[in-house]
Formats: sequence, C-alpha cells, structure tokens
Amino acid sequence: MKLSDAQLSILELLKDCRYASTRQLADLYFANSHSPRTATRRANLATKTLFEAGYIARLKRRIGGRRAGSGSYVWSITKTGLKHLRLNDPQIQVRFRNRYEPTAHHLEHTLGITQVYVELKKLERLGKIELEAFSFEPASHRSFAKFTQNVILKPDAYTKLVVGNEEEFIFFLELDKDTESLNRIVNQCKKYIQYFNTGIEQRETGIFPQVVWVVPDRKRQTAIENRIQEEINSYWTLFEVINLEEFPDFVIGDSDE
Repeated sequence: MKLSDAQLSILELLKDCRYASTRQLADLYFANSHSPRTATRRANLATKTLFEAGYIARLKRRIGGRRAGSGSYVWSITKTGLKHLRLNDPQIQVRFRNRYEPTAHHLEHTLGITQVYVELKKLERLGKIELEAFSFEPASHRSFAKFTQNVILKPDAYTKLVVGNEEEFIFFLELDKDTESLNRIVNQCKKYIQYFNTGIEQRETGIFPQVVWVVPDRKRQTAIENRIQEEINSYWTLFEVINLEEFPDFVIGDSDE
C-alpha cells in the first residue's frame, strides 16, 4: 500500500511517542491548511486510511469527550504499522503492543509529552528554532553505575535545539501533572544530580542538559521551585520549572540571555 509522506510521518511519530490525538496530528502535518477545520479534516482522512489498513488503532477514550469532535480521537501504532515501517528500516523492532486501554493518567501524561513536541515543531515552522533532536521514552533514557548497581534515569524526553541560528540548547524534559508528591519530584532531581556527577553526558556532548520540569500551573511551579531550593540548592542551576504555556517563550527567551 502506497502511503503519503504525511501518513508515513504519522506512523513514525506514533512509533516513537506511543499516543497522539487527531488535533496534534493536524498541527504537525497539516498546518499549511487554509483553516484549523481543514487541517483537522485532512488529518481525519489520513488517519481513516491508516486505520482501515490496520496500521493504527483508535482508543475508546477521547480527549475532551464527544463534544470535542473528531479532533479528540487518540491514535497508536499497531504491529502491522510497525511491520510497514520496517520495510524501509530493518532496525525497527516489531514488538508486541499492549491491546489494553491506557489509564487516564498515563494517557494524559503521554499526550502531554507529545504536545511539547508539537509546540517545538510550531516554533521551528515559524523559524524561531531549529529542532536538531527530540527523543521520546525509552530513547531518552540514560544508564549509569552507582557503586555496584546499574541505575536508569528516565527523562520523559530529551531535546537539542538551536535558537537564533547560533545558540544550542539541550534539555531533559519532565512533565508534571501535579499527581506526584514533592518528595518524589526531589528524589528524581537527586537522580539527575547523581548522573551529572558521573560526567558521562559532559564527556559525550560537552555539556549537561538543563532539566526542565513542565508543570500545569504557577502554584505547582512555586511549590516545586521552593522544594528544590530547600533540599538541593547547591545544584539549583541544573533545574528549571515552567508551565506548558510558558514553554515556547522559555525556549525562545533563552536566546536573549
């Protein structure tokens, strides 16, 4: 079956991000449409073809409910879809895909990371940045030794970008939905500090990525900032806490510092 470039891009994305909504696919691959409604319609046609071919699956759960319209559908790649991609890339693993519906929390979190990627691609289309790399889990993971134990650091994403055609920035991204305790947030920060102290990332890239916590609101932002300053103040500069709405301005604003 011959697929369009957009349909192939959708499969590639779903292979990496696990879940994406129709609205996110419209923003990514049909942004050149005359209107958002047209973009959604084109995304619907693309996903319809992929769905009928068995390349993607549609979740029962919809983002925003039925009133949100067709843009609220959520998609994942199937084993058949992975096999199709493997025709051009034999290194792709055709692994078993969980047929069970994800929990609401897991889905919201995963779609949130996909949305961060969408926001970066929007900035790239506007000429604000050049997105050199973006890795979803598990490609974003890092492993290191702590005494005799192997530790795996699991950022939600890793990204490298250029702002203003000059400055390169590298981030580990952590998406927070105000569902984890502050103790757990701090413990994750301490794991980043342990990895920082190994020097592995610095030897490979020359710099340690800034760890950016993306949070839902200012109340949560303040709570996490205060807790980090209280418990790991000497490593405060490794971390940044922002809300999702501020994320585009944060990325572009770094070029002015």
